[in-house]
Amino acid sequence: MVVAVAGVLAQAPSLPQAVTPWPAGLGGTLVFQSDRPGPDNPSHRNHIFTIDVGTGKVTQLTSGANHHDQHPKWSPDGRRISFVSSRGGNFDLYVMDADGRNVTRITDHPANDFDPIWHPDGQSMIFSSERDSRSDLYRVSLNDRRVDRLTHHFVGRAIMPNVSPDGRLVAFAAQTLQRLQFWEYQVHILDLATGRTRALDNSGGACWPSWSPDGRQLANVLLAREPSTLQIRNADGSGAREIAADPKRWNYYPDWSRDGKLLAFSVSPQHHQGEDWDLAIVPVDGSRPVQRLTTGPGNDRLPDWRP
Repeated sequence: MVVAVAGVLAQAPSLPQAVTPWPAGLGGTLVFQSDRPGPDNPSHRNHIFTIDVGTGKVTQLTSGANHHDQHPKWSPDGRRISFVSSRGGNFDLYVMDADGRNVTRITDHPANDFDPIWHPDGQSMIFSSERDSRSDLYRVSLNDRRVDRLTHHFVGRAIMPNVSPDGRLVAFAAQTLQRLQFWEYQVHILDLATGRTRALDNSGGACWPSWSPDGRQLANVLLAREPSTLQIRNADGSGAREIAADPKRWNYYPDWSRDGKLLAFSVSPQHHQGEDWDLAIVPVDGSRPVQRLTTGPGNDRLPDWRP
């Protein structure tokens, strides 16, 4: 059997599996990446999907047996999705409509580009790239494809950027926190107007920062112990508290719901080896336990709430 996926005929997809019964009382749409294997994806390539948080319906947006599509992010108006793809040979930035159509290449460079995040103006994206270092931050204009460099040979790499709702600050991760003989990730804040950066102190490693919708708080992965957990703190780094996520699993890739009441994230029994990531959500105030959204084989990661 063949079906149309994003306007192209392909083998029937093997979709990420939603949990049953589906949790009641939820709403919204998440875009995410998954490498779930199937007839259309024998090599476990990452591709992009959405899940209706109200019903559990999963929709495939990209496909292909020979390339990866990953790290999807909604545009500020919810009409487009940015992502990274290796369909051109190396990893570059792309944009598509919310239904997976009209795929447009944004960057075209011999080095790999990663981690695109929309600026709130909807006219540019900030991303990390290996084009002149292990990784630095850059900004690309969608109108003329002009690329401006934001950091220069940042110590410990500059990756995983996330832009504040007012567009003034960029939170990112870099391996700058020394613990014994190891360098762990630490969250830094870049002021786009001045180019200055500052690090947020922490009890252990931290990565994957995510701004709250009002810009007053940051969520991030906390690596102070294993498995990792989720942390929320004020934008200046004060008032840190852990979220009661899944204590037996690794908790990664937090993203705030648009009302600021929920965190979507991914959970896995292992990290780096034996991974099996599933999507989950948890209330920021801890009023309910973690609710799993997906299950089954494959790694479902990097959820992002539609505005």
